[in-house]
Amino acid sequence: MKAVVFNSHGGPEVLHEAEVPDPRPGPGEVVVRVRYTSLNRIDSLVRRGYPGIKVKLPHILGSDVSGTVEEVGEGVDFLREGQQVIAAPVHGCGHCEYCLTGRENMCRLWSMLGFQEDGSYAELVKVPARAVIPAEGDPEELGALPLSLLVAYRSLVSVANVSRGQYVLIWGATGGIGTLAIQVAKAFGARVIATTRSEEKAKVLREAGADLIVNTSEEDAVSRVMEFTDGHGADVVIDYVVGTTLDKSLEALAIGGTIVVFGYLGGPVKEINWNRFYLKHARVVGTHTGSPWEMAKAYQLYAQGLVRPIITRRLGLSQAAEAHRVMEEGSLAGKLTMKVDLG
Repeated sequence: MKAVVFNSHGGPEVLHEAEVPDPRPGPGEVVVRVRYTSLNRIDSLVRRGYPGIKVKLPHILGSDVSGTVEEVGEGVDFLREGQQVIAAPVHGCGHCEYCLTGRENMCRLWSMLGFQEDGSYAELVKVPARAVIPAEGDPEELGALPLSLLVAYRSLVSVANVSRGQYVLIWGATGGIGTLAIQVAKAFGARVIATTRSEEKAKVLREAGADLIVNTSEEDAVSRVMEFTDGHGADVVIDYVVGTTLDKSLEALAIGGTIVVFGYLGGPVKEINWNRFYLKHARVVGTHTGSPWEMAKAYQLYAQGLVRPIITRRLGLSQAAEAHRVMEEGSLAGKLTMKVDLG
């Protein structure tokens, strides 16, 4: 098959097309013919070299899969060839306590497509059958969903238990995760405050349905949160910036509120007022990705028309290097999809 690979870590220019062996399914596995994939921040991090995790080279990136079942392995009787599917990007060993209780992303042997194993920048990809979800809908939209929607759902629903009437603050919400997190929170009846530093990028926040948009290059986010909530604060804060925002997250947090952290794009924490932490009975929870069952639950929000990815850029997979350049220059808002067009 054809795939986009890299043989050494580096900038977008290391990505190139290559012929690689077709994956074959083992027992309990499925090979999916990929129609669409999409760009995620993790793609760039892995390409450059992710600290602490070595990838086998050459490596195929891509955590999002939208396509059709090409071949099933022994013991897979609930999927049929040609069936449209998506795949949960993360799976575990399938046997440990975490996996057996639906927490595969906590498995000591957890693995993610395009990260520890070859991903969807290819014509074919192999995944565990338990991670495959039959899906109806537009193939391109489905290709933009998996990782972003999974993280948004796990953070807000599984971890923060967001509920009707609550206030949710999402820092830097203009990306794929942020725009879907807005919609997930709204689907559960919350009111959403979303921040950005760009008036141009604020367009996707409006499209996603944010109740209040704060341009942090012009306004103080904490003041706006307190004004909007009549001094109550945010019941849930989604913070993947952390370095420059964690102290502000605590300041904006309601008493008894929850801060969910799943990244640190802003680098190390500069300063933090720990008095706020205990005086507000704050709960700060770290998490990442999500499990196949959470992916299935999250997909139902899309199937019911409650969420959809906001796609702002479309390229072919043959233009993967250009896609990475677009993301790294910082102009991208929403999701960038790539149609498999190799050869």
